[in-house]
Amino acid sequence: MRLLIAPTAYKGTLSPVEATEVIAEAVCPHTQLHSHSASEERLENNNPCDLCPIADGGTGWLEVWAFHFPQAQRVAALVQDALGRPRTAEWLLLPNGVAVLESAQAIGIHWLPATELEPMAASSYGVGQMLQQAATHPDTRELWLGLGGVATTDGGAGALQALGFRLLDAQGNSIPQGGAGLRNLHRVELPDAPPLHGKPLVLCADVQNTLLDAARVYAPQKGASPQQVKQLIQGLEQLAAVVQRETGIDLHTNTGSGAAGGLAGGLHAYLGAPIVSGIAWLLKQIHGDTRLSNADCLITGEGQVDAQTLMGKGVGILIQHAVALGKPVIVLAGRKGEGWETVARLPRVQVFACAEVAPHLPPTDALRETATTAFKQVHYNTDADHPAEPYLPDGLP
Repeated sequence: MRLLIAPTAYKGTLSPVEATEVIAEAVCPHTQLHSHSASEERLENNNPCDLCPIADGGTGWLEVWAFHFPQAQRVAALVQDALGRPRTAEWLLLPNGVAVLESAQAIGIHWLPATELEPMAASSYGVGQMLQQAATHPDTRELWLGLGGVATTDGGAGALQALGFRLLDAQGNSIPQGGAGLRNLHRVELPDAPPLHGKPLVLCADVQNTLLDAARVYAPQKGASPQQVKQLIQGLEQLAAVVQRETGIDLHTNTGSGAAGGLAGGLHAYLGAPIVSGIAWLLKQIHGDTRLSNADCLITGEGQVDAQTLMGKGVGILIQHAVALGKPVIVLAGRKGEGWETVARLPRVQVFACAEVAPHLPPTDALRETATTAFKQVHYNTDADHPAEPYLPDGLP
């Protein structure tokens, strides 16, 4: 039996690669656990476990690309974090000249303790610095930016400022950095030279929300009070109005523009960069469809499986692909959240939660125990006499 092991991060406990290795140790104890090339050649091997950690653009994006392309070069970038303090981020240069960047490397919310969250002042400036440094690297020909897991809700204003755009109020003064400054935005002046030196940029979003959802849905998770959420919405509304007037783009309806605190929307509007599903983009580059077709069973998982799992999240997309192919699926959740039954009701999908199988064990041991238990219970049934009907969900990329 050939297994495709493809979890994402168990946030706060295990990275995608760590989770993949723990699951593989449980169900394929003789598999070599190391980085693998995503080349076509390795798809032909007879290894019973295909290790395929995934990420959708947020935290863990860089680590996953490094796993699939171990020959990639890691490059350090000195940037500002969300509060303007210096930090050293990393980005990857793939052998084909693609620079893979992760916004959370610069302005990730995981770098800040809860007591330091400043939703009104947090700025995406560091992402602009990282983009600029990657674009000026002599071997870079294209940039892919993962979006998600950030501490900001500034609509990409800071990143644009770092790239040489001037964001001005009605008096011609530069607006302050952070989401609070957006309420005073009147116009955007373009830099004198192409900010990325003419190199194309692809925005890989972890969610498919529109711009205002960056504040409505996600700002409370970044420390915003109800009053601050209203102010951040006002700022994003003002950004959308300026963008509509200056570019003709409607960020109110633009799918994915709310990713990373609206960073996707601002960069899309003023850099002309397309917004794509991060997980769909990753799966395309690592031959995910071929690997899933070659597998007899998919084992995937995340920290919490709930109603949102099937709403464009990486694990949900992969599950939907597997169901469409009639493959059995084992989902290893850290815990089950509200609406998890929507996942379990899919044909040949079974959900197991670490919080139920091994509630008293540390996260790593709990995942290992849950994987072992799940595999023992279901692997004999993967060649069912009654395969599922093909299932093609709405919005499948």
